Amino acid sequence: MRLQEAYIEGYGRFHNRRLDLDAPVIVIYGPNEAGKSTLFGFVRTMLYGFARRSQPALRAEPVYGVRHGGRLLFQGEEGQSYYVLRHADEAGGKPRLRKAGNTHGAVLEHASLEERLLEQREWETGYLGGVQERLFRGLYAITLTELQEVGILSGAELGRHLYQAGWESGGAVAAAEKEISQELEQLFKPKGTNQRVNANLRRLEQLEAEWRRLNDNIEGYNQCKQHEEAAVKSLEAIVDRLPQLQLRLRYSQKALASRPAWLRMCQAAAEAEQYRYAESFPLGAEQAWQEWLRRRQEIEAKRDALRQEAGRTERLLAELSYDAGLIARMADAEAALQSAERMHSLKDQVSEWDSELGVLDESIGGLVMSISPEWTERQLRELHVTIGERDYARSMQERAQALLRQEERLASELEALRLQERELGSQLDEARTRLQRAKETLQGSAQGRFTLSPDSKSSLMAAWNELDDALREWEIELGAEAGAGAQSGTRGTRQVSSGKGMAGAIIAATAAVALGGAAALGWLGEASMLGAAAAVGAGGISIGFWISSRARGGAADPRSRSLGGGRGRGSIPQGEHRVREALGSMMKDAGERSEELLEQFRHNASRDSGSMLRSMIRQEVQARVEAIGEYELWRMRHDEAVSRLERQRESASERQAAADFLKRQSAEFTRQWREWLTERSLQQSMSPSAALEALDLAESALEQLKRYDRLTLRRDEASKELTRYERKASQLCEGVEAAERLLHQDSAYGLQALLAECRRHAEIRKESLHLEVRLRELSLELADEESKLAAIAQDMGAAVSEAGLSQEAEYAAALEHLRLWRSLEAERNRLYLELTAGLTEGDWNEVEQLLRHADEEMLSSRIEELRDEEAALNLEYQELLERKGALGAVMEQLLQEGERQRLAAEREMLLAGLDADMERYAVLSVSQSLIESTKRIYEKEKQPIVLRHASHYMSKLTEGRYLRVSADPNRSGIRVEDRENSVLDSGFLSRGTAEQLYLSMRLALAKESSPSLKLPLLLDDLFVNFDGNRLKAAADLVAELSGERQILFFTCQEHTRDALLTACPAAKLIALDTAAAVNL
Repeated sequence: MRLQEAYIEGYGRFHNRRLDLDAPVIVIYGPNEAGKSTLFGFVRTMLYGFARRSQPALRAEPVYGVRHGGRLLFQGEEGQSYYVLRHADEAGGKPRLRKAGNTHGAVLEHASLEERLLEQREWETGYLGGVQERLFRGLYAITLTELQEVGILSGAELGRHLYQAGWESGGAVAAAEKEISQELEQLFKPKGTNQRVNANLRRLEQLEAEWRRLNDNIEGYNQCKQHEEAAVKSLEAIVDRLPQLQLRLRYSQKALASRPAWLRMCQAAAEAEQYRYAESFPLGAEQAWQEWLRRRQEIEAKRDALRQEAGRTERLLAELSYDAGLIARMADAEAALQSAERMHSLKDQVSEWDSELGVLDESIGGLVMSISPEWTERQLRELHVTIGERDYARSMQERAQALLRQEERLASELEALRLQERELGSQLDEARTRLQRAKETLQGSAQGRFTLSPDSKSSLMAAWNELDDALREWEIELGAEAGAGAQSGTRGTRQVSSGKGMAGAIIAATAAVALGGAAALGWLGEASMLGAAAAVGAGGISIGFWISSRARGGAADPRSRSLGGGRGRGSIPQGEHRVREALGSMMKDAGERSEELLEQFRHNASRDSGSMLRSMIRQEVQARVEAIGEYELWRMRHDEAVSRLERQRESASERQAAADFLKRQSAEFTRQWREWLTERSLQQSMSPSAALEALDLAESALEQLKRYDRLTLRRDEASKELTRYERKASQLCEGVEAAERLLHQDSAYGLQALLAECRRHAEIRKESLHLEVRLRELSLELADEESKLAAIAQDMGAAVSEAGLSQEAEYAAALEHLRLWRSLEAERNRLYLELTAGLTEGDWNEVEQLLRHADEEMLSSRIEELRDEEAALNLEYQELLERKGALGAVMEQLLQEGERQRLAAEREMLLAGLDADMERYAVLSVSQSLIESTKRIYEKEKQPIVLRHASHYMSKLTEGRYLRVSADPNRSGIRVEDRENSVLDSGFLSRGTAEQLYLSMRLALAKESSPSLKLPLLLDDLFVNFDGNRLKAAADLVAELSGERQILFFTCQEHTRDALLTACPAAKLIALDTAAAVNL
């Protein structure tokens, strides 16, 4: 058996998929979820049927809702090709067989439409070599999962599993053997305790012991009475429950037995519902319609015969007249008639040309109107569209676009510049206002108490530093004089004065730091850094002066006293002189004001409070510095705003000049473009784009105009030829009235009439009269037949209209639907009678509910459960009856003969039970021996051939590493022998090598199980755990096996695909992907 093609109508994610399988090796490659397992299941389903609905993964209902099923094209052993078709909704999924014809190696898909419905057993026996599904799954459809499951088995289980896989009933035999072993263990074990025989023997010993210690016991009688009453109650409950259970079982059995007929009845009802509309047709409509068809067919046949005879008579009549002149013109007429078909074609061609010329004329007129309403054909012919013209128009279009872009850009730039100019003007006004305020503040700072004169921060700070140093030096000198005047002062007094000097220095330093901090924080404006440096410098000078005064005060007291004592009143100290100079450079009117300030400072210094005056001067200096900084800042901003505004106005002027120049360019461009349009008679309002389009239209119009001229020339030549031909035909037909009459309609008809006249004149007048009489008779008969046909047509039309239809085909189809509806209704009624036979309406309702809500598998499971429950109840009923009888017997014995009689009866029962159990044990032991003997015979016959094939395959797969496969019935498992004659059990092999061994055994069993019919092998990615060399060896083995039988190999591994295609040149690759599940 060789598969040639698979067509998947609907299976899982595939629908309308056709696959070519006509090759010895088919490699189905695709990534995960591409549909390999689905295709694997489809092939298996086509061979062995659909899985049950309780197994949705194996059943693979169509995802897209199409019809579930498909077909396989295969070639049998005898060379004939067949289609096997299966659909879940037809014939219960049974196979349908159809022959496919062969033509030179090609298969005709619809060679035969006759299908033969087969039972599954008949299909397996006739076309699958008797291989059942279980055997096919075990040997011919091998997956990696099954190989790995085999590897989990122990040694003895492995050997048993492989041989059962190659034995059709191996699983059933193994199950029977296991059941026999279990029952034997339940009956008897040599050292067992719970087995029936062991328990009965133990009970027999107890009875013997009781027999020996027998005594009278009234309490035992009471217990037996209680047990008997309980048994009676249980029996009554079972009697009430058992009929209901049996009724449910009967309903379930009836439902299971009736399910195929019920499904067919439902299907017939659904199909009949489609044709129910035809039920309204009147009785006998089908017979009447058939009668009308039959009569119409007979009348039409007779009418056609009469018409044929009348035609023959007319032709004969036309040939009867005779004229020698006409006969002389016969040759010319025949020659002209031979040219008639060509002339007719030429006339049709002229008509087509005229139509085409009209279309071209309208098209050219439309194109010319699209170019310009003032244009005429002359202007169009004078226009010459050259590449230079197109290039000029295209360049002008680009220039127009460039000018437009430049104008838009300059306009946006001018708008932005004007907006910026307005913003800069606002900023200039604000700077001018703030500058005026800063100037007024600066002038106000010069009118203070000390009338400070420097106008720059640097000169002011330098003057302040000089004044501060001078004040400190003078203060030190005044302090020294005060120390000389109080020579008797103690060391403590000097320390106080030095402390005061230190306090002054610290105050000066603190003020300097504060001024520096204010400058650093930006309180003094743009001059913050200069102010900070000056302040810190002043603080440092103050501390320096204090340190020097300490040195002079502490180390040169005698000198100070001598200087104080030797200076007269009229002399000016050096410190005071420096203060006068500093005040002169710092103040405007230093004359009077300086004396006042010096006197005030001298007075304050004598009271150790000179720092207050210095702080006042410093505050005014600080205010003056801040005013100068604010003024310089806003003067700088004002100048910057003025400069930016001037630059902005210059830029705006440049952009305006560029815009004016661009306008001039645009005007020049417009002038040049209009001149170009005027030269070509085009509208002045055309843009370059419109001009290009107009050139395209003009070029198209010119092409059509050239075609118009060519067609006009050809039409004129053809018209001349037709005129010559008609003139000649008129000359030939001259004098023949019929020919001249027909000549005006068509020259060919006239020539044919002329020939008829020529031939007619060769007949005699007598025959002419006879034919005319016969022709009239035929006309009357034809009129009669036509009236009959009209009557039949009227009757049939009335029937069609009465049925509400419009066509006879619809009426015929409706009659066919009526026949189908009656057939389906009859079948449904027959099935309903068969199903409800022997059932009441209530019984049938119960059975129908089961059929509607349970499938076949659920019904089978329900029946098994009910049977088990019934058997359990019957068994319990029998046990209770036996128990009740035994208790009654015991009580009777207790009442009559006492305990001895009861023990004797129980002993007899035990002995009878032991006899039955021993007999059953013997039967089971013999059965077990027979099964083992049969297995040994099968293994003895099959094992050498299977192991020889397996050894060959194993040697191929392992590249000669393992040469022999053996299995000893007396030992567990399968063993392999390597090239060094070392024997290993299969449990010690690596995973990949073990899978190669299991695969070899499967292939050997497949080869031996069906030698007559070579079924294809389906291998699902078995080489995953093979290394590179063994993968190549496995591919070579596949190539070798493909010579015996077809192989379908499913894989998602690229290297496996490449190895198989390399080893099998005749292999065919089917590539699947996750996106395309439909490939017609």
